[in-house]
Amino acid sequence: MGLAYGDTHLVAIGSTLAALEIQAAQTWWHVRQGENMYEDDFSRENKVVGMVWANKRDSRLWFAPPHHRDCRLGIQVLPILPITEVLFPDESFVRDLVAWTLPALGRKGVREGWKGFVYALEGIYDNESALEKIRNLKGFDYGNSRTNLLWWIHSRGNVLEGWGRY
Repeated sequence: MGLAYGDTHLVAIGSTLAALEIQAAQTWWHVRQGENMYEDDFSRENKVVGMVWANKRDSRLWFAPPHHRDCRLGIQVLPILPITEVLFPDESFVRDLVAWTLPALGRKGVREGWKGFVYALEGIYDNESALEKIRNLKGFDYGNSRTNLLWWIHSRGNVLEGWGRY
């Protein structure tokens, strides 16, 4: 908005707030082994946190149990926007997160909409596989259409060709 209005102060504030929000999300919600944010057992079993309370962390979500990993990944990704690639810049972490989540997609009753978020992240490192899976989806999450997922996948591009990454 600051760019649209030519307001450099608003640009600076917006950029600072976005950077702080991204850093907080990566610190509190993205679980990486060896970073000592959470105890070893929790870090070994989880790639994202379901809920952070004042004095604890939880694997479940208020609407889903811990084994619904697709929901936990999805709630960290949605909505899929250009800044999503800044929130998930570490391809190695994204690969681990998707690999951790994929088995949950075989669960009976898993919603197609949640699958879309998993495939969107897969598109960061395996565009062709993600595109095929997205084309086969029968449903989408509210606010995340087939058009949005196709835009995301096709805008990933090839880093060596100079487009598709920030």
